[in-house]
Amino acid sequence: MFSSRSSNEPARILLIRPKYHTGMSRFGSIRTEPLELEYLARAVLDQGHEYQIWDGQFDGSLRRACKEYQPDLVAITGYYPARDQMLLAARTIRSLQPEAVIIIGGVHAELNQEDFQQPEIDLIVHSGGVFTFQEILACKRANWANLTGISWQDEQGQWQENSKASFDPHKLPQPDRSYFHAHKQRFSWLYHGPAALVKTGFGCPYSCSFCYCRLLNNGVYQARKIVEVVEEIKTINCSLIWLIDDTFLLDSQRLRSFAPALQKQGIQKKFIIYARADFICKHPEILPLLKEIGVIEVIIGLEAIDDHGLKEFNKQVNAEQNQDCVRLLRQQGIGCVGLFIMDQQARAVDFRKLDQWITKTGLNTYTISVFSPFPGTEEYPALADQLLTKDCRKWDLLHLVLPPQHLSRLGFMSRIWWLHAKLLWRNQTLRQHFLSTALKLGRTS
Repeated sequence: MFSSRSSNEPARILLIRPKYHTGMSRFGSIRTEPLELEYLARAVLDQGHEYQIWDGQFDGSLRRACKEYQPDLVAITGYYPARDQMLLAARTIRSLQPEAVIIIGGVHAELNQEDFQQPEIDLIVHSGGVFTFQEILACKRANWANLTGISWQDEQGQWQENSKASFDPHKLPQPDRSYFHAHKQRFSWLYHGPAALVKTGFGCPYSCSFCYCRLLNNGVYQARKIVEVVEEIKTINCSLIWLIDDTFLLDSQRLRSFAPALQKQGIQKKFIIYARADFICKHPEILPLLKEIGVIEVIIGLEAIDDHGLKEFNKQVNAEQNQDCVRLLRQQGIGCVGLFIMDQQARAVDFRKLDQWITKTGLNTYTISVFSPFPGTEEYPALADQLLTKDCRKWDLLHLVLPPQHLSRLGFMSRIWWLHAKLLWRNQTLRQHFLSTALKLGRTS
């Protein structure tokens, strides 16, 4: 066992999500519950130990938390923009609790474990997720060499990589949402109020060239059974559920089984989902069903407005489908959140055309991301020598990490911010929400 406590005393496990910013989180508008830590929390409880979640967005000093809790094991997770904060958290814990086992996991570590092969870290989970964590909790240090799904540091300080671990979504434990339910008002989706996260599928079956998510879960897409998803939703004390699959709408039959399953359990909630434009266009008959079960917004990765741009991203969607998708959702009274990408090839005319397209389609909620080749994707090696920065905090999709080819850096970014400013002009509800949030931040600063 990893703990120095007696066998009759439960180990103390600290679960950490460091503070870092993404686009909307900078404005306090989209803040997500630490679902990945809540899965780990369930594994801790199932094995008779105790845990504490420390969320860097809200929970004050990590040093104080560590001194007060004195953990035996610490698990740290995060995305690429949080990499340096994850390493800093590991160093902080090591200085205060030298005997604690420190584990790094999460989506960045899954494909870029070499970033975390540092002296202060004991284990890196590169596959298997919560199932690998369960095995770690039940395993003695001497048996780490036999665990799948991890890299580990041996007594000579050399890193050893074990084989990949399997992942079975049908055996997933239900996350322990005690932290979420105790702090529900912290977690929001724009102006819709508190939102809980549910994941029904892992990986993605599509092959968009820029996408990091499709490489996760060993590059395999796996979906949970609808009955299992509905059982989880039933336990959540929150009226808004954000289904965070990379795309929830993959199988029309699966969707058609979702609605009666919700009705059978008497579940009446609102939902936000991800989808693709081509699926919406090929299955317009499902839109009344989406409306019926409570879908209020569909997040669509539109990426580009012309066929050339879509082909460059290997999106496998055409420009007409993007336009029709926005129209179909508007006709049904379902909100559409459009996600666009501007790469370093963009000219001034491309920004103007995007602005005109948004006006023409009536799209009033959108984001424009700056193209950023994430380490681990197929595009990164070819572009690595062009990077303007290696500061991982800049990979928030709101900073230039590659030099623009036809505009100055200021010219490129000013147009990004111009289009985001016009978003507030186009969407009155969002404008009022941002003003209200800014006033609250001003009072507390």
